Amino acid sequence: MNSFALLEQLIGKLEAYENAAEDKNNLSMEGFYQSISGEVNLTALKNSFIGEVPETDAADRKHFIETNIERVISQNFLFLYRYIKYYSKIALKESVINSIEEFGMAMTVLQYQSISKTDLIKKNVIEKSSGVEIINRLIKIGLLTQTDNPDDHRSQLIGLSDQGKFELFKTFENMNTLGLIATGTLNTSEKVQLAMILKKLDQFHFNNYNNKSLNNLEDFLP
Repeated sequence: MNSFALLEQLIGKLEAYENAAEDKNNLSMEGFYQSISGEVNLTALKNSFIGEVPETDAADRKHFIETNIERVISQNFLFLYRYIKYYSKIALKESVINSIEEFGMAMTVLQYQSISKTDLIKKNVIEKSSGVEIINRLIKIGLLTQTDNPDDHRSQLIGLSDQGKFELFKTFENMNTLGLIATGTLNTSEKVQLAMILKKLDQFHFNNYNNKSLNNLEDFLP
């Protein structure tokens, strides 16, 4: 099929989408995509470790909530994060930087040159206790420095030592390779589409994370 035949077929599907739409003035790319996607097989979209599962007991099954696309996406996010953690251990096995969390902390300090502990932990979206533990370990092994904040005597500023820069720079090639592995077999167009979708999600969760007036789980819903 050449490009003109493909365009002709696409126009036909677009006309069918418009004719089926209740509001002809409220068409969208999302709606058009859904109209040509057909029935979605949620089981096929589940993480490979989950996929088809054995039939559960009827007494237990009555408590289940039917599988939905949102849960499938969340499960895949969770497993993708675990895959990346697995790869990162290999990428950092020759480094004194032990984890992607420590790498992220060191990278943030490199970018800001000098930053408070609180801001450093917040920018890495890490629980305070875990963040403090990571910072203290990196200070102990000489990768980070800690000085009094001249603008706020109650806080301290974190910097990156020369040794810290040396160790961080040594990881760059492997961490770049990790990025190539993480995006797998996606082609360039798919990578751009995924990056745009993830940025949209990031903006939503960034606003939620920084809105301290939200307390209950339902408050975070879009």
